[in-house]
Amino acid sequence: MRTKTSMAMLTAVVAAVLGLLISTTPAGAAGKNGVVESGEFGLYYVQGSSGLVFDLFVSDNDFRDDVFPGTGISADNNTESYRNRDSFWWHVFTGVGYTGSHGCLPSGHVGNASATYRNTISSAYYSSSSC
Repeated sequence: MRTKTSMAMLTAVVAAVLGLLISTTPAGAAGKNGVVESGEFGLYYVQGSSGLVFDLFVSDNDFRDDVFPGTGISADNNTESYRNRDSFWWHVFTGVGYTGSHGCLPSGHVGNASATYRNTISSAYYSSSSC
C-alpha cells in the first residue's frame, strides 16, 4: 500500500511541475498580449515602434475584432509602425481577408509604415517567402 501511495504522490508532483513549465513557456503567452516577443510581428499605434502594440504570433485575416491589449482602441486601420521579431516574412494588407495593397516585411525589420500602409492595415500573415 505504501508503494501505491508513493507512486500517486510522485505522479501528482510530476504533473504539477509539467503544468507549471507548460504555462510559463513563451509560446503559452505568445501573441496579442501587448509585448513583441521573439517569433512575433508587432504593429504599433504610433511611429517609431513604441507605445501600444498589437502583436501577432499567427496570421490574422481580419483586424476588425482586435484591439490593442489593455485598451478599447481598434487595431484595424490604426497602426503606424512595425517590428518583425519572427524568422518569417510578414505580409500586410490594407483589406480584410488578405486583400488590398500588399506589402512585405523581412525578419528583423523595424520601421515606420509608408503612406500606403499608415493607418490602413487590416490583415497580415507570415510566410517563408517575400512578395
